[in-house]
Amino acid sequence: MTDEPSYQKLRIAVGLACVAFLHGLVFMVLLPQWMGEDEPWHFENVVMVSKGHGLYSDFEYTADDWLTAPDSHLQIKRRFRGAELDEIKVQEDRILDSMARKGFWRRIDWTGRSTKVESFDGVARNFTAAHQPPLYYFVTAPLLLIFPDAEPRFQLALVRLFSLFLFVGTILLTYWAAVRAFPEGPGAMLATLFLALWPMSARSAAVVSNDVLARFLVALLFALAVHWLKPKGANSTGPARYDRKSITWLVAMLFVCALALFTKTTAASTVIIVGLAILLHPASRRHMRGSVLALAALGGIVVAGTAAWIGAHNPAVTLNLQQNWDRLKGGFATDKMMGLQDTFVGRFNWESRGLEPNVAPYWGMAFLVLAGLSLLALVRSRVWLDRRILILSWGGLLTQLILMAFRGVSKGRYLMPIGPALAVVIVAGLFALMPRKMQGTVALLAVVVLVAFDGFFVWHGLARQAWLEWRW
Repeated sequence: MTDEPSYQKLRIAVGLACVAFLHGLVFMVLLPQWMGEDEPWHFENVVMVSKGHGLYSDFEYTADDWLTAPDSHLQIKRRFRGAELDEIKVQEDRILDSMARKGFWRRIDWTGRSTKVESFDGVARNFTAAHQPPLYYFVTAPLLLIFPDAEPRFQLALVRLFSLFLFVGTILLTYWAAVRAFPEGPGAMLATLFLALWPMSARSAAVVSNDVLARFLVALLFALAVHWLKPKGANSTGPARYDRKSITWLVAMLFVCALALFTKTTAASTVIIVGLAILLHPASRRHMRGSVLALAALGGIVVAGTAAWIGAHNPAVTLNLQQNWDRLKGGFATDKMMGLQDTFVGRFNWESRGLEPNVAPYWGMAFLVLAGLSLLALVRSRVWLDRRILILSWGGLLTQLILMAFRGVSKGRYLMPIGPALAVVIVAGLFALMPRKMQGTVALLAVVVLVAFDGFFVWHGLARQAWLEWRW
């Protein structure tokens, strides 16, 4: 069976982009300002870069400096060259004043109700985004140069608008990859709609965070890898040698991988995606020299990225083997997995509130069952599914989970970067035991369930929790 005509795919892509844009716009309108987790710190970084302080500083501070300045000010001075403490205080005061006027302390249960806060230390102690890789802040800082003297709330909305377009781009890239994973049937559209309609996925369209760019770059790399493995559609397995076009795609993947590593550590799954794509490519078995060179180039990117993380004092990276082992064991503990489940299904107001108690466990069980069923598709040939892409998806998904365990922080938003691969796994599991003729009906029912859950989330998590309850 041949691929759908190009115009039909284009029409579907436009429709999916409209769904993603409108859904993301709903979250932009309903999510109160500063209610994206860690938004004040990420926005402060954007402001610092827009002020010309993007380069790394050689300033270091000691415990004695805490007697004269808050830790949040010192962290920014250590990260951004040329940033002075007085300037940092002015920027944090502007942001804190905007947060107070937008009811931040009334919406967050664990912050108390006093708005007399002198620095970000009064919001969360020993926390900073100064260690984060720089790419997101360099990309978004020019937006603030359009209105350099505008109020923080207006500038925040401008950067949030950029997040909305990145979300739409992520959805389009998911569809671009899914049409290769599911060459027949409704699988490609359902996988894309899963990411477009899942509430915590769409929520990323309304926040200022480097998670948004990391997610876009991982989706871009996943799509490139999928098309590199399967460049011509349903019956193609890719060239059996590294021709000029194949090498161009490989270089593009390596470049995007480097960009992802300089965006956020949670995008490190791109390394495994590229590595698996090289090993799964038909040319890897016939041209070992080319594959070894490609893997060596990938290793060089990993070394450069890791060195940059360590140089920026990133707590996600440690060279202590015992500490890494302890993190890995603790990261898969029951409480951490429950936290991942809750925050992926839905928590809001800086994760201080959640959905009804039984909602997240039901969704978590459903995802586990579907993931398990997807493994059947690896051992049973399916016309509607490309198994190499499913292997690539599982590799990326498992890597993302391990990365989260090493970091010791299990948050749903840290799973989102691998969203396209997760969508492929979920849909493969949904269709694994199903006759081909029933897939359309089941896909329609799945979309109805997603829309119903999204409506429940918008009411309970946005309209009610973020706007109505906190007023009384």
